[in-house]
Amino acid sequence: MKPLKVAVISDSQAYPTLADWGMANLDKALSFLAPMQPDVLLMAGDLADATIYEVFDLYHSLIEKHFNPVPVHVGCAGNHDFWTPKDVERNTDFIYQEMCSRIGQKHADPLHETVGGYDFIALSDKALYENDDLYSDEKIFLLEQEICKSIARDPQKPVFVVTHFHPFDTVIGSHGKSGSKKLRALFNKYPQVVSISGHTHCPLDDERCIWQGEFTTINTSSLAYACTEDICYNMCSVIVPFGREVLNCMMIEIYPDHYDIHRYNVEDRREIKPDKLWQVPIPYKPANAKYTSERKNSRTAPVFAPDARAVIRYDFGYLYLIFDPAQHEDFTHFYNVKIFEKVQGEWIFKMEERYLSDFYRLKNFTGNYQVYKLPAENMTPGEEYRIEIYPEETFGNIGSPLILERRIPKNNGYKSGKPTAPQE
Repeated sequence: MKPLKVAVISDSQAYPTLADWGMANLDKALSFLAPMQPDVLLMAGDLADATIYEVFDLYHSLIEKHFNPVPVHVGCAGNHDFWTPKDVERNTDFIYQEMCSRIGQKHADPLHETVGGYDFIALSDKALYENDDLYSDEKIFLLEQEICKSIARDPQKPVFVVTHFHPFDTVIGSHGKSGSKKLRALFNKYPQVVSISGHTHCPLDDERCIWQGEFTTINTSSLAYACTEDICYNMCSVIVPFGREVLNCMMIEIYPDHYDIHRYNVEDRREIKPDKLWQVPIPYKPANAKYTSERKNSRTAPVFAPDARAVIRYDFGYLYLIFDPAQHEDFTHFYNVKIFEKVQGEWIFKMEERYLSDFYRLKNFTGNYQVYKLPAENMTPGEEYRIEIYPEETFGNIGSPLILERRIPKNNGYKSGKPTAPQE
């Protein structure tokens, strides 16, 4: 049986020219998805990087350029879509109305479309960090009404709900201020809900981008750049090194008894983990949930090969730690580096830093030896150090360390290894 196909994009943060990074990536993503002939196109917000209406016009023209027939569009606005210059009053209702009219969808909030017997709902709101939650009580009430209409029509089928922000304490990115406790409380009542949300830009390679409990929720990732909530020494704030290589989108294929979620990196023009397809049965029963937080218990810790090597190299004032990667059935997500200094013949703990691995990068750049700048500004030239490298996988299982003992070069001091730009 032919499935209902649902394309998912989010967070391009574009400007109205194909010379812009986000808009060029939108063009790439739409051209990649078009041959799959989706019936529905979901957009989870931050289409624009500021309130520039021509972004919405160009986006609509790209949809008409690539798709024939044009899929039903169900999208919400994000915080970037509502940004305006300081001297312009922010009228979020007017901005949302303009967005809807220019991208070719009905002006309704919540927006509710039924396609092929399945319901798709998008919710925007103007709270945007101004109150104690990201969504107003009024909009949560209206959203619940639409969810209940869908369930009354068919209580067995999933109800796909698109918001820019995540339900709180679910997928990666949802555990801080980017998670809505009001959405979480609402969705907890309805196992039919499939929450699809953006904002946090986390790479789809990470299995924490899907979560199941009382309901199912999915992090869309981004068409602009990658972030993660796990802040590491080699990151620039929340942005990961070489984050522009992460150009992610999804295709959901809905069958009568289940739906499949395909993840893609458009820059590589490849499917992410096709052998680990996310698949959810219809109807969804929380007691049988597969993608819960308990996944940690079935995963192993990363392991360094017996012949793995680590070295230190000095170059232009920086001190580099270079080592062979640890092995894991999925991937090593982090390396926790503990540094000890020898003082009067004893190893004294000096510091610990966490580093993000290269798991999300284009395949030409992954799986090679790891290269990290050490926090050498806090190390004493000419002294002897012990460096313990602990590999950690996505859900927190930590393996045994790779250990290096080495006297570092004697000189007039080292530069900081902390990056000043995301591409470092």
